[in-house]
Parts: sequence; C-alpha cells; structure tokens
Amino acid sequence: MSGARSGFVVALPSEARTLCRRAARVGECFAVGEHALVAVSGMGERHAEKAAQTLVDAGAHGLVSWGCAAGLSPELDPGALCLPQFVIATDGQLWPTDAAWRSCVVEALGQRVVSSAMLVHAAQMLASVAAKRELAAHCGAAVADMESAAIARVAHRQGLPLLVVRSVVDPAGLTLPTFITEHVDDSGHVPMAPLLRGLLRQPRDLLTLLRLASGLRAALASLRAVAACTGGDLLLERALTRRSA
Repeated sequence: MSGARSGFVVALPSEARTLCRRAARVGECFAVGEHALVAVSGMGERHAEKAAQTLVDAGAHGLVSWGCAAGLSPELDPGALCLPQFVIATDGQLWPTDAAWRSCVVEALGQRVVSSAMLVHAAQMLASVAAKRELAAHCGAAVADMESAAIARVAHRQGLPLLVVRSVVDPAGLTLPTFITEHVDDSGHVPMAPLLRGLLRQPRDLLTLLRLASGLRAALASLRAVAACTGGDLLLERALTRRSA
C-alpha cells in the first residue's frame, strides 16, 4: 500500500512529544508528516477507544498503542522496551498484534533488547508491588497499561493491523505514592497541593518520586529511539508489503 498512515494512540502529552516536537493537549488529533496521525487520548480505556476510532475515521491504515507501561516482571527495568505479541483484556480475551509489523520494527532496532512478553489491561493504576505481583501471577503478563486492550478492540473491529510499543516507567518493585494514584488526572498531572501535602506526611516518598521521574525519562528516551529508527509510519508500509508478498 502506497502512502500508508499509522495511527498512534498516546495517553499523555509527554508521550506525544516522543513523536513530534509540538506541544499537544489531551483530546487533540493531528498529523505528523505525511505518514502518521497522533491522537492524545488521556488515560484509561474509554478515552483510548474513542481516540482509536477517531484515527480510523481520519484514515489510519494501522493502529499503534504507543507510550509507557507499568512493569510486572522483575526483569524489566525502567526504559525497557516491550513490543508484546498479545494483549490480554480484563475478560481474558487475547488480542494478537500484527506479526509482520512487529518483526519489521524489531529488525530495525538491531541489537536493542526488546521484550515480546504479553501485556495485560489494568483497570486502574497499579499502585503497589503486591498489586503488580498479583496481576502477573494471574495472567503471566510482563507489563500492564490502561489503554492497549481498548485500542486492540478497535483494530480488530475495523480489520486493521495493530502494534503495541510500550516502555517501562515504574518497575515491578516500585510502589507509587498515594498522592499520585489518588490525584493524577487524565493528562498524567498531579496538582501541586496534594503533592506537597503528601510529601509533608511522608517525606521519604520524595525518593520514590525521584525514581519515578528517572523512570519516565528512561521510558521516553526508549520511545524516541524507536521513532528515530523506524521513520514516520513506524514501518507500516513495509509491513503491509511483507504481508501481501
């Protein structure tokens, strides 16, 4: 297919900036060059499904779940790159990602280590080490996010190829401070007042916050590296050509 366009669903504006330099807001959908569309959905399943359908309606030829994830496997450090072969929904439904597309991207990344382990849907932020451990034991997934299952449903419904590209922010051994899980908004922001109150109550949470910030930098750097290696369409046209050969 000549001129194939990839549709990227990203939850957060910071994730969108790994694909382009422009500032973006939740709810925006815009083109990046000739071969990519980006929809900034906000966090969560409902927002992601709406954004994915917006991309389909705008003419995307394949859907990408792009952004950060929570690590469930102790083997995955912050910044670890995951291109799962399957996405597990809440009801246990397995959604496959496109093998040809995934193969093209992995090949382009060369020697970079890429996990192919399953990703599972999380209905809410995984706040504790215990919650991550329980979810991993239940389904065998190595990473979790709140959007990929919804994007997979839309791709399946529309008969479009799906690719999931996620990088770990918080590893399996990190528990998030409650001021994050209780006050984070759809854009990934925590208001200053509850953040300061939380740090006053639990000053040691500052170390966790610094680790989380470091993890976010590592995750975003990994996503930028993927974008740099794969061009505007994330090699979708190459994958479609390979599938039809």
